[in-house]
Amino acid sequence: MFEVQLPAGVIEYEDTGGNGPVLVFIHGLLMDGSGWRHVVGSLRAEYRCIVPTWPLGGHRKPMNEDGDVSFLGMAALVGDFVEALDLRDVTLVQNDWGGAQLLLGTRGSDRVGRLVLTSCEAYDNYPPKPARLIVAAAKVPGGLRTVMAVLNTRLGKRGPATWGWMIKPPVPKDLIDAWFRPRLL
Repeated sequence: MFEVQLPAGVIEYEDTGGNGPVLVFIHGLLMDGSGWRHVVGSLRAEYRCIVPTWPLGGHRKPMNEDGDVSFLGMAALVGDFVEALDLRDVTLVQNDWGGAQLLLGTRGSDRVGRLVLTSCEAYDNYPPKPARLIVAAAKVPGGLRTVMAVLNTRLGKRGPATWGWMIKPPVPKDLIDAWFRPRLL
């Protein structure tokens, strides 16, 4: 595990190394980079895979108090990360929250060569219906902690609106527990 200091805070990441084309992975809300483990396992022989853990809930390092973690701030964070590692002609591989599109739409694309979107939200489904409760709860003092406590139950982790019916095969219990651990401390 490596880490890089950015203006908004520290980002941890894994890097498979190698001389192949660079893929930077962007995971979804309430996860960490381990969500890409099978994909990276299949690609690491031909590509340099860089898998950051973004501050979307499963991160272990707190961001700076003045760090911008709004949607636009998160997009800037992706750009800062790519720049800090001096990566060029990267392929951003994204799942879930839209940071890559925001980055390309607001900061340019001089370091990004390609964009791969996997089951991302679009149009009027942003944020997706299950995440709207989280977004609303974050605006109320103590609301995010309450939602996280509910999501940390068996139904919260395996229910139809969370990781239960959206992912096949099921996410291993120890992995999903690791995603939630930082939010519950």
